[in-house]
Amino acid sequence: MHLQYHSIILVFSILLQAVFVDAARKCTDVMTDFTKGHEGWTELSGSKEGWSFTSQGLKMDLIPPEDPQPSKDKSEGGLPYNKNTSPSSPSFQYKDLVQYGRITFELKTAKAAGAITAAILMAPGKDEIDFEMLGGEPDKVQTNYFYGKNIVYGVNGGNHDVEDTTTGFHKYTIDWNAERIIYLFDGKVIRTVERKSTCKRAVCEYPTEAS
Repeated sequence: MHLQYHSIILVFSILLQAVFVDAARKCTDVMTDFTKGHEGWTELSGSKEGWSFTSQGLKMDLIPPEDPQPSKDKSEGGLPYNKNTSPSSPSFQYKDLVQYGRITFELKTAKAAGAITAAILMAPGKDEIDFEMLGGEPDKVQTNYFYGKNIVYGVNGGNHDVEDTTTGFHKYTIDWNAERIIYLFDGKVIRTVERKSTCKRAVCEYPTEAS
């Protein structure tokens, strides 16, 4: 599989009425507009390459490997992949954890088979709530959640038909509280997960950890 040069642009992230985990545990509204600044955000690898702040927002570049080596993953039914990774695949993280609230990411995704654009809430204990957009399926959005104490794959995901996510900016919202998770695309509900639906043998496998 050969990847061409593609970019992901995140214009801003909004965290509305979210409980940030600090000494006071107060409900705090926070908004980051990457066309104006990026206080509190860091690139996880520490790399200074492959991303920049532009008039459109935070631009993250996916650069193809210098020596592509196409192969197939036998454990995944022969799915194609590249043995050599991209020299640039930026990931940005906010400085604070949040436990419950309404979080909106506004972004334009990369259009390249093999590229994944993700907006993720990830807890230290591995609880997770996310959106994933596959470059090879620009008219679909995947939603997922994981319970850190018992992570299972291919079970808690959803696949949703939407507008082409690569041609313009769209809003991806996670509305999360102790009883349910609501996923929205451009303000429209595309999925709801209720905590009670995750309960098995008195254990509810529902993400509750600050992320």
